[in-house]
Amino acid sequence: YITELDVTPKVKALMYKQQNHVEADGIRQTCYQSIFDFGFLPNGQVKVWLKGCGKYTYVTELSPTSMPDTDYNSITSKQYFQATEYVKKRAKKANATLTPIPWGKVNKVYTSKHFTVDQLH
Repeated sequence: YITELDVTPKVKALMYKQQNHVEADGIRQTCYQSIFDFGFLPNGQVKVWLKGCGKYTYVTELSPTSMPDTDYNSITSKQYFQATEYVKKRAKKANATLTPIPWGKVNKVYTSKHFTVDQLH
């Protein structure tokens, strides 16, 4: 999938905003929320977060803009499908199951207790 992110003035303003954060050791530091974190979901959607200053700020969820014929290694979707079928056959032969992660667990935020989770307003 190819996904494009338009960094809006609101997002830029948050990234440029100087903040203070007290580290776990008690030291107060000046910081910025300037690191993009992308959460890739199995359906091609991408959740975008800004990280920094002990915070994760949810920015948006994006849909893919396109799906190229090959990935960056020139592998086609047909080749991926063949590989998936091979894995399924091996799992069946080994009497193993291939259980996907339930959507309710994929579409959640898991973070350290030292981070706060916020939303861009």
